[in-house]
Amino acid sequence: MRALGKRVWVIPDGYIPSEGSMSIPGHECLCIVNTGDVDAKVKLTVFFEDRDPIESDYFVVKAKRTIHAWLNKPELIGNLVIPKEVPYSLVVESDQNIVVQMSRLDTRLGNMALLSVIGFPVE
Repeated sequence: MRALGKRVWVIPDGYIPSEGSMSIPGHECLCIVNTGDVDAKVKLTVFFEDRDPIESDYFVVKAKRTIHAWLNKPELIGNLVIPKEVPYSLVVESDQNIVVQMSRLDTRLGNMALLSVIGFPVE
């Protein structure tokens, strides 16, 4: 299979909710698939309303694999610490074509709300 997707993706609506009171904690999850034959080096840049952007270290999505990385777990996303309950936007850059989706599980109100969106491919 050829490498599907693009190298730059934008997700305009980010907001990591507090964990809430359910057995499954509230979180955001970055889902990336690499259908190509080469490992992808991926970097995240986070933009805020009232502060300078922050960037991750590179992390790898292996060839012909997928990752589902909770954005409140820095060890999964290049040691990037994204603050909870702060609106942000996310740019995902890769040296290989990838496909990017983000999901949010909000459990703050005693029930679960799930949001899942495909990133906007830039190039």
